[in-house]
Amino acid sequence: MKEILYLLYIPFIFTKLIKGISVNMMAYSYFSNNDFFQSIEDSFNNHSIENNLNVTLSINYFSMLNSTQNRQDLFSSIDYLLQRKSNKYDLYIFDSFFLKELYPHFIDLKEYLDNEYIDYYNNETIKYNYIYNDKWVGLPLFIKFMVLYSNDFYLNKYNKEIPKTWDQLIETAQYIMEQERIENERSHLYGYNGLFSDIKEGTISSINSISQFIYSCRDDKNSTVYPYIKSKITKNAFNKIKEIKEKVSMDELFKLSEHQTDTLLNEKNILLFATFWNSELPNDNGLYNETLLPGLEEGISGSTLLGYNIGISKYIDDDKRNASIEVLKYFIDKEFQKEIIIKKFHKHSAIMDLYKEEEVCSILDCEIINNLQFPIRPMEVNNYNEFEYQHKYLEYFYEFLYGNKNVDTVVNDIEDITKFYYMDLDKDNIFGIVVFSVINIFVIIVFASFIFSLFPQFKQYYVMFDLPMWINYIGASMFVIYSVLTRFGEPTRFKCHIFILMLLTGYTMIYVPSLSFVIVHYPKWNNKYMEWIKNNEKKFLYLSYVIEALFMLLSAINPSFEPVRVYVESSKNYYQCEIDRKNIFGFILLVIEIVFHVVLFMTLVIFMILEWAIKPLRPYMKSMLYLLTLDGVAFFSIFLLEMISHGNYYIESLCPFTVLLMFIMKHIYLYIISVWFEISTKKKAKEEEMVNDLLKFNNDGATTDMISGNIPNTDNTTNVETINNVSMVSDDTKKATYNMSQTTNVIYI
Repeated sequence: MKEILYLLYIPFIFTKLIKGISVNMMAYSYFSNNDFFQSIEDSFNNHSIENNLNVTLSINYFSMLNSTQNRQDLFSSIDYLLQRKSNKYDLYIFDSFFLKELYPHFIDLKEYLDNEYIDYYNNETIKYNYIYNDKWVGLPLFIKFMVLYSNDFYLNKYNKEIPKTWDQLIETAQYIMEQERIENERSHLYGYNGLFSDIKEGTISSINSISQFIYSCRDDKNSTVYPYIKSKITKNAFNKIKEIKEKVSMDELFKLSEHQTDTLLNEKNILLFATFWNSELPNDNGLYNETLLPGLEEGISGSTLLGYNIGISKYIDDDKRNASIEVLKYFIDKEFQKEIIIKKFHKHSAIMDLYKEEEVCSILDCEIINNLQFPIRPMEVNNYNEFEYQHKYLEYFYEFLYGNKNVDTVVNDIEDITKFYYMDLDKDNIFGIVVFSVINIFVIIVFASFIFSLFPQFKQYYVMFDLPMWINYIGASMFVIYSVLTRFGEPTRFKCHIFILMLLTGYTMIYVPSLSFVIVHYPKWNNKYMEWIKNNEKKFLYLSYVIEALFMLLSAINPSFEPVRVYVESSKNYYQCEIDRKNIFGFILLVIEIVFHVVLFMTLVIFMILEWAIKPLRPYMKSMLYLLTLDGVAFFSIFLLEMISHGNYYIESLCPFTVLLMFIMKHIYLYIISVWFEISTKKKAKEEEMVNDLLKFNNDGATTDMISGNIPNTDNTTNVETINNVSMVSDDTKKATYNMSQTTNVIYI
C-alpha cells in the first residue's frame, strides 16, 4: 500500500519541481519605469533558470502613467493589504518615506541574510532609510536624492558659474532674468522652481524640499544634528525660501508638482535653476547640469535621500518566504547593483563602496554622491502617520510662504503638531514660571502668618496655636501647596498619583487634630476606642501620619494613574492623568485611599453635627462646618475636572488650583483678614472708650481742670488703666473653646 501511495506522489513532486514557486512583487514608481522593472524581472527569471532555483518572479508595477494612484494612495493600498495579512504579494517595493508605518509587517532581513549582504548596506549615512527600531525592514533596489539642476545654456551665455550658496543663486538668477527681459520683454525665464507643491501627491517632494533647505542653512558643515523647528536656523531657512520666491520666482512656479516640473525641465527657456530628484528624469536632454544643492554658506549643503526598498511580507508561508529571500539576494547583490542598476540604467546604488570604483565613476558623478550631506529628519510624529503630519506641517508652512503669517507664529504652530506641553521652569515657559511664582507666594503668606504670631503684640490673636500646632499646620500647608509641583516636568505614573495623595495628606494633617478634639469632648460615647483616643491624642495623630506615609510608599511602588496624551486640533497637545483600571492592585489601592479619607472627613462632620447642641462649642462647630463644606466642594470639583478631558492645556494645568486657591483664601481669611479685623475692632473700641471718658469728665465738670492741667494724678492713673484694660469682646466667644483646648491643642481652622 505504501508503495502505491509513493508512486502516486511522484508525479506531484515532479510537477512541483518543474513548475517551481511563483513569487509576486508589488512595485511603484512616480515616473514611468516600465522598461526598468520588466528588465529586472527578466534578469532574475533568467538567473533562476540558470541556477535551478525553481523560482519565478512576477512584478505588478504601478506608476503615474498606468495608474490613477499617487504615493499616498499606493501607501494606503499596501497598508490595507498588510493590515489584512494578505498573501497576495510576497515582496513589496515601497518608498522609504513610509518606513515607520510599514515596518511591523515585514520580516527582519538581518535574521535571514548572510553578513556579506548586511555589510554592503551597513552605512551610517543612509541606513536610516531602511532600518527602523533596529529592524532591517527592507533593502533598497536603488536610491535617489535631490540635486540642483542648472541651465547650462544661460550660464554659458552670461558667463556665470553654478551657485554654491542661496544668495549666489538669487544674485545670478536676478542678473540673467533682467538681461533676458531687456533682450526680450516677453521672456518667461524664471530663476528657481522651489518644488513646494500644494497638491496632495506633492507632499513627499515638498516636505523633503523644506527638510533639505533647513539642513543647508545650518552653521557648521560637520554638524549632523537636524535643526530644532524653533531654532534660528529654521527661521532663517524659511525666510530665505520666501526671499527666493519673491525675488526670482512666483507662487505658481513654486506650487508645481513633480510631474509638471519634469515637463519644464525638458524645456530650454523656462527654468534657470531647479531642485529635483537626480534619477527621475525620463531621458537625458543635456540641458541641465546636476550639482550639489547650495547652502546658506559655501561648503554647506543638504540633500534628501529616499530609497525604493524591497521588503518581504511576514504573512506568507515558509516556501514563499525562502523564495522571496532568493529574489531579494539577487537584487541587492553587489554585481547586480553594478551591472544593472548603475551601468545599464544609470541609477544610484545604496552600496556606497561602489563609488570608489573608477568604472562606476565614469558613468555616474561620484563627486556628488560622495559629498552629499543627508539630513536625518526626526521620524517620531507621535499619534500621526507620516502623511497626516506632513499635511499639517505644509499647511502651516504655506500660510507663511504663500500667505501673510510671520515666521515665529508658523514655527510655533508646526511645533504644536507633535509637541506635548507641560509646565516647567524653562525660560521660554512663561506660564510655568508664573504658576511656580504664585505657589511660592502662597508659601510666603503661610510663613508670614507664623512669624506674625511670634510678635508679642500679635500673640493674643493666635492664642489657639502653640508651636507644635504651627509646625503641623505649616507641614500640612506644604503638602497642599506644593502638590502642584507634581504637574511640573513630563508626567509619570507616580507623579500623577502623588498629586492627589499630597492633597489628601495635607488635609488629613489639618483635620485629624480637630477630629480628636470633637471625639474627646463628645460626652455620650465612652467605648474603648474613644477612651484610647482621649488618652493618646498624639499617638492618634502620629498613626494618621504613618498611614499616609504607607499610602505614599505603596503609590511609589504601584501607581494607580497613568499619563495619557491628549491631542488637540490647532492648539497645544498636553498630558492628562487617568486612572489605570488595568492595574488591579493600583486601582484597589486608590479606592482604599479615597475611602479612608472620605470616612475620616465624614466622621468629623458627623461629630460636629452631634456636638452642635453644646453651646460653648457652637461657634467653633459653625466655623468648622463652613470650612469643611468649602473644602468638600473644592475636592469634588478637582476630582470631577480630573476625570474629564477639557481639550485645553491651560485649563488642565490650572485644575489643581481649585483646591489650592480655596485653601489659601481660607488661610488669608482666618489668619490675616480676621486678625486685622479684630485689631481694627479693638482699636475702634479703645477710641470709643477714650471719647466716653472725655465726655464723663465733661459731665463731672472736670473740663476746666484738664485745660488748666490740674487733673488729679489718681484720676489720670485710673483713666490710663481703664484705656489699657480694654474689654476683649471678640475673645469671649472663644473662651469656652480655648479652655478646652488647653488640654487638647486643637487646630482652629
